Amino acid sequence: MKKILFVLFVVFVANLGCKKMDTGGGLCACSPITTPPVLLVVKGTNGADMLNPATNGFFATANIKLYYQNGAREQQIEFSISQPFSIGNSTTEKVEFYQLRSSYLLDLLSSKNPPSIYLKLGNGTPRQLKATMVSGQKYKVDKLLVDDVEATAEAGSIKNIVPNIFYFNL
Repeated sequence: MKKILFVLFVVFVANLGCKKMDTGGGLCACSPITTPPVLLVVKGTNGADMLNPATNGFFATANIKLYYQNGAREQQIEFSISQPFSIGNSTTEKVEFYQLRSSYLLDLLSSKNPPSIYLKLGNGTPRQLKATMVSGQKYKVDKLLVDDVEATAEAGSIKNIVPNIFYFNL
């Protein structure tokens, strides 16, 4: 009986240590907390996926710079290129393009005084990224601006599962 009471006491104390994130999610302090990513799809003028290695003239990871200005210094922002995906076995809940994916970008965009953030593709001129967040939700982007032009937000049902997916054309 003492063992059962001890185990219940340990579970109770561990539960007191859990802190919920401000996003309303179920994660707690004993779980690894990760910021949701921003997914950015880059399309060419003809609608081609410019992050897809099969596309002529695509942008490889080595030819992409995502950074912010820290004084006179450029500070790199970690990102990766993700392949197209679908949720479960769904044929409707999918993203058919490669995406530039960064969680740290969302941390910067959602800060009270976000720095000047830039995306440079190949030899092109750097494009400034700005965002407005949904009121009361720290990690939900309302609008993403690329050089002051609003990027198109994902409109399909997948946005309810994977928020912060945006498309912009070169």
